[in-house]
Amino acid sequence: MTLPLSYTLEDAISETKFGKFNHFLIALSGLILACGMYEATSITLIFPIAQCELQMTNFHKGLLGSVGFIGIILSSHFWGFLADTRGRKKIIVNALLLASFFSLCSTFAKNFWILAFFRLIVGFCICAPQGIIYAFLGEFHSSKHRARVLIIASVIYGISCLLTSLNALLFLNQETWNIFIPFLNLNYSAWRIFILISSVPNIISAILMIFFIPESPKFTYAQGDEIGTLNILKRIYICNTGREDYAVKSLIKEKEFEDANNVRKCSFFKFMWSQTVPLFNRSNIKNTMTACYLQFGLCFASNGYWIFFPEITNKVLIWLENDSSHTTATICNIISTFDFENNSTVAENIPTTCVKKLEMETLKNIALLSILYSCGWFLMSIIIDKTGKLAIIVFIAFSCGIASIFIMFLQIPQAALYVYLVLLSAGLNMSVVNTSTVELFPTTLRAMAVSISMMFGRVGSVVGSNFVGLTIRNFCTYTFIVPAVLLISGGFLAFTIPNINKREKK
Repeated sequence: MTLPLSYTLEDAISETKFGKFNHFLIALSGLILACGMYEATSITLIFPIAQCELQMTNFHKGLLGSVGFIGIILSSHFWGFLADTRGRKKIIVNALLLASFFSLCSTFAKNFWILAFFRLIVGFCICAPQGIIYAFLGEFHSSKHRARVLIIASVIYGISCLLTSLNALLFLNQETWNIFIPFLNLNYSAWRIFILISSVPNIISAILMIFFIPESPKFTYAQGDEIGTLNILKRIYICNTGREDYAVKSLIKEKEFEDANNVRKCSFFKFMWSQTVPLFNRSNIKNTMTACYLQFGLCFASNGYWIFFPEITNKVLIWLENDSSHTTATICNIISTFDFENNSTVAENIPTTCVKKLEMETLKNIALLSILYSCGWFLMSIIIDKTGKLAIIVFIAFSCGIASIFIMFLQIPQAALYVYLVLLSAGLNMSVVNTSTVELFPTTLRAMAVSISMMFGRVGSVVGSNFVGLTIRNFCTYTFIVPAVLLISGGFLAFTIPNINKREKK
């Protein structure tokens, strides 16, 4: 058989085979995705324990829970531009290290506003790896494997998130841990150590990326570096097969790469403009806005409603345990009996106490959600090539939207909490939407497209968390109608995505 003299980049990537390198990259990508979850969840979990020391009200909790997402919103465009122009790997590594540094700084905060400021910076930094890693991972794989590996990385991410509950049990619940730092006049208590431990995966991920993962071959070729691209592909081939007989010796210069090489010579601001404007021209604007709307609805429902889930779980448990006659009520009925500011019921006047550790039930719920995500993504990785992305997006969007409606009427409180977990699982769709976004745009715009769509998702997280905080007590019904509308309408909108129902043939 005569081998072709030149290959398209897609075919050249296929020739690297699928082996150890791909497995390692998928696992590392899942860990990098989990880094953002560690940072976000660590802040949410310290609320009950740190509220007395930092004198936090529910307003402060809502703000602190969303301030990281605000940082992500402010930086999404910036990181997307840098990733498309300076390189995926370089930006991911530097952003991970910066996030760890500022997370460390936040552990020395002596009041709420200093803590909020540093968490804003952490959110600004952690945005880069969270958005770019999807494009980065996808660009190491051909279309045959791309959708599946992105989903499998999400499975690894879900499994990694189980460490949150374990870390909370090992570090956050240590009531006697209290190191006094004289020159700062600061008690370095367990919740500060917990935040510090939660940032360690950032450093581990950055080190692994530096030593074992090359730059994206699609990025290097888009920069006009054919020799560098071939060296990267050969390195992957050797790692996967143990042989050095990589067949590809030259690459066909495709139009998008030639265009990228010309644009690269432009000035900084002209280049930045060139990376953004094409996403909103006639050929791309529908795809861009569809991806943005889907991400907004998914993050509104999952991230926004997660922030108050531990709080709501605690209210339900107190209500059930306080009186044996309390057996049936909706979540909204239970919430209406509580004063959210002082954590006491209006009727029974349960006194406020400073919580020193989290209840096991809270940690179980967090672990259960992580398991739900892991199992969901694992199942999706098996069926996505057979069902296509459309069926998955629609099924999850409709199921979670209907679950949100059920929460308003279900009279069994503990069952309603499990249905609430179904609502939070709307985030399962994020990886599928990101996979679709990666495939909708050319290489030179992919990181920017994913970053901008995820920026709208983070806006949804901020709007969602603050919306819940404002409406959950007095307008509880509206609190659960809105995510239902966003998710179900998003499910219908998915039908308009080009090639969304494409199935990869093996």
